[in-house]
Amino acid sequence: MESGSGAMHNMTDEELLWRASMVPRIKSTPKHGIVPKVAFLFLVRGDVPLRPLWDKFFDGHEGLYSIYVHTSPDYTGSPTPLSPAVSSRASWGNINLMDAERRLLGNALLDVANARFALLSESCIPILGFPALYAYLTGSNTSFVDSFDRRDGRARHREFFAERNISLAQWRKGAQWFEMDRALALEVVSDETYYGPVCAVFARKFKPEALDALLELAPKLFASGN
Repeated sequence: MESGSGAMHNMTDEELLWRASMVPRIKSTPKHGIVPKVAFLFLVRGDVPLRPLWDKFFDGHEGLYSIYVHTSPDYTGSPTPLSPAVSSRASWGNINLMDAERRLLGNALLDVANARFALLSESCIPILGFPALYAYLTGSNTSFVDSFDRRDGRARHREFFAERNISLAQWRKGAQWFEMDRALALEVVSDETYYGPVCAVFARKFKPEALDALLELAPKLFASGN
């Protein structure tokens, strides 16, 4: 697994999101074209224990993907080739979790070849081989965002959100994980109104103890759709 080249810089969040929000005004691509890539955005606490499975998944497909990692500043594990986009605190239910996601998107948007953006955790695994997943995502006109208008979801609307101009009618419940196209990613990093369907090609919540069994399944799993 190799890190995305756009992750190494000294920009502040404000500078990063401003830079990432820029779009080309010329619609035609350069003469030799740009090969679209899928950006894999890992939002993790520290290590990626299922990395050997991901290594098998990415093997042989260099140039078609980018990897960005956001980890905790408390992480003191051994160095990893997965250079983090940035290291900062992010906790469940806190606005800093959105900061981390926007930071990952901002770094990935600096690479104009990144066309699709998938947010993942250390417990996520791919359930298709890379060729099938790449073809599915780069050929899709849909962004996959978990958003439900349900009674139990509306019960979680709090004064915190009302103070930020998010009314009950606008409130939706959903998981934080997403897969989106570049146009929507640009909207997310550019949003100044509220901030200032789920993609079925990944599976979540796999424990490190499952790695050996997953590696045994990998040849069959990743052969699907090749």
